[in-house]
Amino acid sequence: MKKYLKQKMLFVGFILYVGLFFSVPVQAEGMITIDANRKYEGMNASFSKGYEPSIKKDTMSLVIPFVIKEKTEGNKILVGVSFEREENSPFYYKNYQKRVKKSEEGIYLYQCKVKLKKDRVNGQYPLHLLVQAQVSGESIQQEFTIYVEITDGATKVLPGNQSDEKQDFFGENDMSEDIILPGPEEGNNQPFQDSEPKETVTHQPRVMINTNSLQGTSLQAETEVLWSLSVKNCSSSQSMENVKITMLTENKNISFEKTSWYFARSQPGAVMDLSQNITAGKKAEDTVSVQFQFEYEDKKGTAYTSTEMVNLFVTQASKAELADISFPESVYESDTNFLTFQIQNTGLTIIYNVRVKFEGKGLFPEKELFVGNLEAGSFADGEISVFTGNLAMDNQGTIIDENEKKYGNTLGIVTFSYENEQGEIVETSQEVQTAIKKPQIVELKVEKEVPKTNQWWITILVGIFLVLCCIIIWLYLRMKHYRNILNGRKL
Repeated sequence: MKKYLKQKMLFVGFILYVGLFFSVPVQAEGMITIDANRKYEGMNASFSKGYEPSIKKDTMSLVIPFVIKEKTEGNKILVGVSFEREENSPFYYKNYQKRVKKSEEGIYLYQCKVKLKKDRVNGQYPLHLLVQAQVSGESIQQEFTIYVEITDGATKVLPGNQSDEKQDFFGENDMSEDIILPGPEEGNNQPFQDSEPKETVTHQPRVMINTNSLQGTSLQAETEVLWSLSVKNCSSSQSMENVKITMLTENKNISFEKTSWYFARSQPGAVMDLSQNITAGKKAEDTVSVQFQFEYEDKKGTAYTSTEMVNLFVTQASKAELADISFPESVYESDTNFLTFQIQNTGLTIIYNVRVKFEGKGLFPEKELFVGNLEAGSFADGEISVFTGNLAMDNQGTIIDENEKKYGNTLGIVTFSYENEQGEIVETSQEVQTAIKKPQIVELKVEKEVPKTNQWWITILVGIFLVLCCIIIWLYLRMKHYRNILNGRKL
């Protein structure tokens, strides 16, 4: 007991020494995540499908893809491995700290080879990964736990005396809490060391994502879907007790019906259903990381915690329309008219390869209009020149039947198409009604111009006539005057 207390005091002293000597970076839960959906070189499976480090001979290859949302200083992070000094640990304790550079895919891929002991014992052992990064001048740190399954070792039996106990970090004997040493059975005269029971190895039950209906699919913004999700107790012999599951995410544009679950017990191999309806908001987009935290106990009451990551991919629905379409209600054969319209991108994402085409019986557009890309919230005006034939013509403008009706109502179709961000073609059509009429023949009537004659002689005759009138009047007045004079004398 004294030796046990001594080693505990030394261990506490070591922890206090480390805490005073090193500065503790700021914890940033959720800022650093593991890419759980993709399988990288050196991995036997993605994390969502149960990745485990590969073991060949006496070497374990560890491959962990980290994702950081913010830009890190020098595009590098510092990753180290911490071991739990437990009974029968299979690892050689060395420094596996590395600086990891960001790849072109935006992933910090940590890779290292951990040397294993040749006399390792089968079982599950935790590895703690400490990740540090400089973000915006601030040092952040986050810890992840990876469980390693040793299956190529042996089941080691240890006697209960202290001569076979392992040496701890300080060189003192450390009695494992998993070894139960009852006294000799009553009436047994054998020596104590021969009558002690052998060690019973108890493995930690492990929980992992089992089914995910949104794995590899996209969730569209402004929609509600059923997310079928379950987790599984992967242990074949150990039950999980007092299970609490908490879901965490920093994204505010997705709504969840539940964020926590409780199960009193999960039998070995049992599945726990976490399905629910989720709603993506109007502005939700890109990748949304969701972390599941598991808190549970084994049948002995030993508490465990672990985490799993799930990424949800949200896309914005493209929204665009063709507005203000205008074309004459009636057109004449052989005339050229214009179809006018406005293309409006009313969504939050860019649309690509925008096209507008027009077709109709007896109507012949000059060409299809190609607009190209259109940014979110913008619009573009367009027009198409349309030549008018008649209803007896085919698409090439050739008359099929002279006796067929040439004039009357016809229907034009305006087709609007574009590609969304996923490369899918979206196409809509609208109808335009018009009537083709017989061409008008306009007669031009030219009035004959009366030739102009020279009438100067008429002016002279009028002048002479006026002069004669004046002379006659003057003579009349003179004769009257003299007549009055003669009459006065007679009196």
